[in-house]
Amino acid sequence: MPETLSTRVTRLERAMAKLAEAQVKLTNAQAHLSEVQAEDQTEAREREKRLDERIEKLVSSIGELIRRNGKQTS
Repeated sequence: MPETLSTRVTRLERAMAKLAEAQVKLTNAQAHLSEVQAEDQTEAREREKRLDERIEKLVSSIGELIRRNGKQTS
């Protein structure tokens, strides 16, 4: 027996409702992903800053060591 117009419309409405639910979930997931990415970028900048500070201290210490050794051999 062929599907009636009413049955087709009902099936289409249900499919559209499922699509709307999926779009809401996708939108929420994208918003969450954006928040996580922003947090990750902030953490990465902080790590980079700490690393730069550590490298600067290391280079300074190496320079001081070279100066001290240069004075001892003179």
